[in-house]
Amino acid sequence: MSDRDDLLRIDTTGTVHPLGRLASQQLRPRTGEWRLIPSPRDLLIARSMSGGDAVLKLAGEIRSPGSLSDIVALAAQSAWRGELIVLADAGSRSFFFDNGMVIGATTSVPDERLGETLYRFGVISREQLEAVVEAANSSGKRLGEAALELGVVPAELLFAMMERQVEEVFFAAVQISEGAFYFFDRFDEKVLLRRHSLNAGGLLMEAARRMDEMRFFREKVPSDAYVPVPVPGKRSPDDLTAIFAECDGKRSITDIARATGQLEFDVTRSVFQLISSGAVFVVAPRPRGPESIVETYNLALAVIHERCDTEGRGGEMRDGLARFATGGGVYDPLFMGAGPLMDGTLKPNRIAQNIAALAGEDPDAWLIGLMNDYVGFALFQAESLLAREAQAKLLADVMELLKPVASSTEATPMSRGGP
Repeated sequence: MSDRDDLLRIDTTGTVHPLGRLASQQLRPRTGEWRLIPSPRDLLIARSMSGGDAVLKLAGEIRSPGSLSDIVALAAQSAWRGELIVLADAGSRSFFFDNGMVIGATTSVPDERLGETLYRFGVISREQLEAVVEAANSSGKRLGEAALELGVVPAELLFAMMERQVEEVFFAAVQISEGAFYFFDRFDEKVLLRRHSLNAGGLLMEAARRMDEMRFFREKVPSDAYVPVPVPGKRSPDDLTAIFAECDGKRSITDIARATGQLEFDVTRSVFQLISSGAVFVVAPRPRGPESIVETYNLALAVIHERCDTEGRGGEMRDGLARFATGGGVYDPLFMGAGPLMDGTLKPNRIAQNIAALAGEDPDAWLIGLMNDYVGFALFQAESLLAREAQAKLLADVMELLKPVASSTEATPMSRGGP
C-alpha cells in the first residue's frame, strides 16, 4: 500500500473511493454530477455538469522548472484567448491571454498578493499594509481601492505595481518544478481588475534569463534571506556603490530590495558582483525572535546529548551542564518551566515568555549570547566524555547547525567552549 495522500481507488463496480486525506478533501467540495471526457486508459478527466462551457484546449503535468515556457510560447504564437491555470503546492495561479498577450493574472499564493507586492518593493510599510488590509476587509472593497482611499499609494504608482505583480507571478509560475496546468478558451472578464498588455515572448525571455543567471548566483548567494556583510577597508566598484551602501551586516537581500525598491533578483546580482570584487561576503540568515533562536540551538543541544547518551555518558553531561546553568545566575529564571527536557532541548514558547521580563533593548542578541555560552559549555563537557574522533565530528556537526546564529563579529560556541 502506497503512503501517498492523494490516492483514489476504483473498485470493480466503478465506484470511486478516496484512500488518502488529500484525495478526500479534494473530492468533498465537488459533489454533484460529472461527465467523463474520453481519455487514455491511464488518465481520468471529468467535467462537472453544473460548470461552464469553456473548452479545455490543453492540459498536462509540470515535472521540471521551465516546463511551462512551451505552453506560454504556444499560446502566444497561436494568438490564443483564454485562461491558463497553474496548480502547485504553493497555490493556484491564473494568467489571462488575449491575442497572445498576457493581460492579467491572479494568484492564491500569499506572498504574491498585491499588498505583499507593494510591501516587497518598499512602496508601503508593514503598518500601512495592515491598515489597508483592515480597511479592505471592513468595507468589502478590493485592496487596491482601499489603498487609494487611504492615500498610501498614488494611483499611477498603484497601476504600475499591479503590472509588476503580474510579471512577478508569471516568473514564479515558470519556475515551478512540480504541478499541473490547464488552458481554457475563455475567462470571466469580471476577475480582471485592470487590463495590461504584456508581451508573452518578452516575459519568457526574461524568465529564462533569470533562471539561468540565478543558478549561477546561487553558488555564492544561497538565498534572498542571506545577509551581505561589508569587508572592512574594502571599496565597491563605482557602479555598485548604492547597493554597497545598503550592506550593513544586518539586513538581508530581501530587506535591501525593499529599501531600494529593486527586485530581489537585481539585488542578488549586485551582491554577487560585490562578493566577486571582494567588497562583501554573505552570512546565513539569523533566526528572529526568541522561539526561532531557541529552536536553532535546540538542534545542537539534541545532537550533543544524543552523542553522549550513545557512549553511556549522558548523565555526566546533564549534571555538569546543570551546575553550569545554576552557577550562571541568569539561566535559572530564563529556563524556568522551559526544561531542559531529557533530550537536552528547551521549550521555545516558555523561553519567549521568560525573556520578556529579563532582557533589555535587544533581547535577540542577549539570548544568542547566553545560548552560545550554554552550548559552548556543553561542547566543553563533551570533550571530556567522548573519544577524540567523536569530539571532532560532534564539533563540526554543531558548528554546521549553528551557522544561522553565527557571524563574523561574535564568538561561536567553539571559542566560548572552555570554563
